[in-house]
Amino acid sequence: MKIRFVWALLLVFILLSCSTTKRKRDFDLLREFADSPDTNVGTVYLKGTKSIDSVDPNLLRYDIWRIEIDKYPETVKLFARVYDDKGNFITNMADPYRKTDHKYFAFLEEYLGKVYNVRRVEIPNFKVREFGAGDSIPYYVALTVDYSGSMSGVTNAIFEGAELFISMKYDNDKIAFCSFNKDFDLKISFETNKEKLLKQFREKRTQSFGFYSALYDAVRRSVELFKEMPDDGNPRLVVVFSDGDDNYSRTKIGEIIGLARNLNVHIFCVAFGYSIDENLQEISFNTGGKFYKAFSKDDLKRIFFDIYMSLRNYYLITYKPPKFWGYHRVVSYLDIPGRKDSLWAEGFYDTSEMWRDTGDSFVRPILFDFDKWDIKPESYAIIDEIVDQMLSRPKLRLEIQGHTDNIGTIEYNQRLSERRAKAVYDALVERGVDPKRLRWRGFGMSQPVAPNDTEEGRAKNRRTQFVILAK
Repeated sequence: MKIRFVWALLLVFILLSCSTTKRKRDFDLLREFADSPDTNVGTVYLKGTKSIDSVDPNLLRYDIWRIEIDKYPETVKLFARVYDDKGNFITNMADPYRKTDHKYFAFLEEYLGKVYNVRRVEIPNFKVREFGAGDSIPYYVALTVDYSGSMSGVTNAIFEGAELFISMKYDNDKIAFCSFNKDFDLKISFETNKEKLLKQFREKRTQSFGFYSALYDAVRRSVELFKEMPDDGNPRLVVVFSDGDDNYSRTKIGEIIGLARNLNVHIFCVAFGYSIDENLQEISFNTGGKFYKAFSKDDLKRIFFDIYMSLRNYYLITYKPPKFWGYHRVVSYLDIPGRKDSLWAEGFYDTSEMWRDTGDSFVRPILFDFDKWDIKPESYAIIDEIVDQMLSRPKLRLEIQGHTDNIGTIEYNQRLSERRAKAVYDALVERGVDPKRLRWRGFGMSQPVAPNDTEEGRAKNRRTQFVILAK
C-alpha cells in the first residue's frame, strides 16, 4: 500500500513538473505589456478628416505609411499621411485639392546603406498628389483571418472589424474573405456587392475553426487568388490577421514575398496577442504593405478602420530614386506655416535580394578585366553594397561562386572562376566582413544558365553568384 502511495505521489510530481504555463486567452490582459517599446502607446489611428486651414499646426503628425518599389529603379512611391492628435487626416496640402500656393512638401532626401559608407543623396525633383474622398480608385482586397485555437479570444472583435471594413467599401472595390487553421478556407470569393458580401459573411463567419495554424500557407493561397484576376493596375492587397503562430505550413517566407512581387500584391499584416512579429514584419516590408500591432480588441477594430481610411486618404510622393542595391532611408520634410518646430517623417525600403530564403541565390554584376581576376574599380560600389548587407545582418552567411562561359579549356575556366570568387571574398574581408561568414568556390563552365552559342548567352554565364547559407 505504501509503495502504491509513493508511486502516486511521484506520478503527480512528474505531471506537475511537465505542465506548461497556461497561455492567457483574455486579449485585453495584454495591456500589462503596454510599457514595452513594441506597444501602441502613442499610436493614433485615422478616423476622420480636417482641412489644413482648420487645425493647430503644432498638433500635427507626419508619417510615411508605406512604400512601393514595384517600378524601382524608375520610380518609388511614398504613401504619406499628415494627421492631428485626434486621428483626423489633414487635407488640402497638395494638388488637386490645395487651396493656396504654399508648398507644404518642402524637401526630400535619401540615405543609402545602413552601417557601411552611408551616403546622403538629395532628391531635387519629386511630385506630390493628394488622394481623398473625391478619388474612387477601386481596391481589390483579400481579408484573411486566423481561425486557429489561439485566436478564440478575439473572434468577436474580428467579426465587428470585418463588417466595418466591408461597410466602408466603395462600389467598385472587390473584397474576398478567407480563414485558415491548418486548412485554407475561401469563404467569399471576390465580390463588389456590399449587401451580398455582408450576407455571406454573416452566414459563414463562424465556420471552419480549428486547432493548428498554417499561417504562411494561407498567406500564399491568399496571394494566389489574384492569379485569376486581370492586373488592370488597380491596387491588390492581402490583409492578414494573426498572432503569428505557425505550426503546420510548408511555405517559406521568401516564397510568399517572391510570389507577391510577381503578382503585384501588397501584404498587410496585423499581429496581436503573444505575436511572433519578425516574419510578419518582413513580409509586409518586402511587399510594399504595412505591419500593425494590436494589444486590445479596441485596437483591432481601430486598425480595420485605419487601414481603409489610409487607403483612401494619403499623399502620394513619387520620384526617381538613386540606384543602390540595399537599404534606403528616405526622409521627407514639411513646411507648415505657424508651426514652432520642423515636421518630418522617415521610411525605409530595401532593394537587395536578402528577402530570399536560405539556399536561394542571386547574382551581382561584378566586373573583371579580360583574362584576369582583378575587380574593376567601377564594381567597388557593388562590393560596398554587399558589405553593408553583411554588416547589418549579423546572421547572414554567403557562398561566393565564380562561373565562366565556355571560351577556353575546362582547366583554364575552372582556375579563372576560382580566382575571381576568391578575389570577391578578399574584397569583402578587407572591408570588415568576418571571413567565417563567407566561403568561395569556382565552378568554371560547368553550370551555364544560358546557351553559350551567342555573346548574350556567354555574358549571362560569366557571373558572380551568391548563395544564402544562413540568415
